[in-house]
Amino acid sequence: MNEEVKVEDNPGKKKKKRHFIVWVLLIAFALMLLGQLLGELMCAPFNRLFPDMPGRWAFSLMYLSFIGIVLLVLIYVALADKELKPIFRSARRGGIRGNTLRNFGLGVLIGFLMNGACILVAWLHGDLHFSVGRFYPVYLIVTFLCVTIQSGAEEMITRGYIYGALRERYPVWVAVAANALLFGVLHLANPGVTVISILSIVLIGVGLSLVMVWRESLWMAIAIHTMWNFTQSILFGLPNSGIVSEGSFLHLEAARGSLLYDAAFGVEGALPAIIVELALCLGLWIYAKKRAD
Repeated sequence: MNEEVKVEDNPGKKKKKRHFIVWVLLIAFALMLLGQLLGELMCAPFNRLFPDMPGRWAFSLMYLSFIGIVLLVLIYVALADKELKPIFRSARRGGIRGNTLRNFGLGVLIGFLMNGACILVAWLHGDLHFSVGRFYPVYLIVTFLCVTIQSGAEEMITRGYIYGALRERYPVWVAVAANALLFGVLHLANPGVTVISILSIVLIGVGLSLVMVWRESLWMAIAIHTMWNFTQSILFGLPNSGIVSEGSFLHLEAARGSLLYDAAFGVEGALPAIIVELALCLGLWIYAKKRAD
């Protein structure tokens, strides 16, 4: 039996009295709010130095501003919650076993295939029409790093801190449900949000939580999240949870809403996203079953 199943199937293990769910969620919100403020302060000099910055670089800077959350989470864990440090470290440096470059690369592939499949279905249905723009390799590389920071910040809060803290006190389903629901709440104010889009975001939150449960890899969760956003927003120029990219490899010439695509919110607001997210959960369950046998 693998290690992660042993941990979860050990009802006799004494739960810690700290990490009460209300405090964990309050700390998470505080880290997000203060981290966003810190990130904006860190990025402010770029706006002053380059007041006429092209829109695509300003868009990348918006992603980069999430670095404040990354820094605050790491500082908080290092100073106040040292038992959670392995969740963020590489496997080679004493971190959880799934935090490897191999798993990060696999996550990049999974994220691309998931989002790409949704886009392909909508395109074949006639909901999307693209034109090819200019290729800016430096922009794509830099923006990928910025998107990694943004997606990493959200994953470090939800699948990192919240999941890790709650797993020390509560059953695994509580940790999964809490961070998935919070992930949905974080997107409630996004442009074009619908019931289907929030359901989709909560479901991908469950899927990424199961990456932590059954692959024990925060890095893979970050990679899936990153490549989903990057594929949708930067490669294809589609709205990312309702936020439209200022620079992309392909340009969206026209779009129509249907059951297969949400013209305002993006692919998260339509049926294909629900299907690929369920496929992720099913694939992880099959993986866990094979390892347990």
